[in-house]
Amino acid sequence: MSFTLAQITDTHLLANPDADLRGLATGRSFRTVLSEVVRHQPDGLLLTGDLAEGGAAGAYQQLVEAIAPLQLPTFWLPGNHDRLPLMRRMLNPPLFCGAPAAIALGNWRLLLLDSVLLEARYGEGRLSRETLEWLEAELQSQRHLPTLIALHHHPVSTGIDWLDLIQVENANDFLALVERHPQVRAIVFGHVHLELHRQRGTTHFYGCPSTSHQVVAGDFQMRSPGYRLLTLHPDGTHSTEVHRVPQLAIA
Repeated sequence: MSFTLAQITDTHLLANPDADLRGLATGRSFRTVLSEVVRHQPDGLLLTGDLAEGGAAGAYQQLVEAIAPLQLPTFWLPGNHDRLPLMRRMLNPPLFCGAPAAIALGNWRLLLLDSVLLEARYGEGRLSRETLEWLEAELQSQRHLPTLIALHHHPVSTGIDWLDLIQVENANDFLALVERHPQVRAIVFGHVHLELHRQRGTTHFYGCPSTSHQVVAGDFQMRSPGYRLLTLHPDGTHSTEVHRVPQLAIA
């Protein structure tokens, strides 16, 4: 059977669920987007980082309270705005599963990577040597299974100069590794706050709109928040589409 993941990213939740961040109530926006996601009856949720603007416990508690009643398997990654120790304490099994992890989704595998660079100056990311070695070993061990990789930072160019300064620093090492493993069919990421599709060989790379502010043509503009649906089919193919929530747009 196919498995549909709903990617929700860059929620930038605040400790106060009703507070505004640059003119947008990120808590309300997240809850509205999540209610739209549920209408599609996905098989699981994929949260690709920057879930809390300042890493506050209250922000992660909002996630738990909103998602737990859905009883959907939920996979998460840290972003550069998150606090990983708190995430691990509050977003825990059996409902939540965080990076690094290798998960079976039907005939597919999902590999979760942590791309956060603790000493980053501007929000850039990096995949550690240990992470790349782990990824190589996982891909070597299951070469026959189609694979989806998820990380927070983008490993491919967006074409927006300032945004590409804060991508994965060692993206070339990551891309070279992926190219050795053709079973990697898709790679999804957050961080960019925009819909994006790139392709290298047979591997597709997907950026996702945020549930908060959007990036358009290099500027933060108050456009419609959104999410991505990604369906993994048993034959190793996938299909995907981005959905927006227009009523949340701010002029």
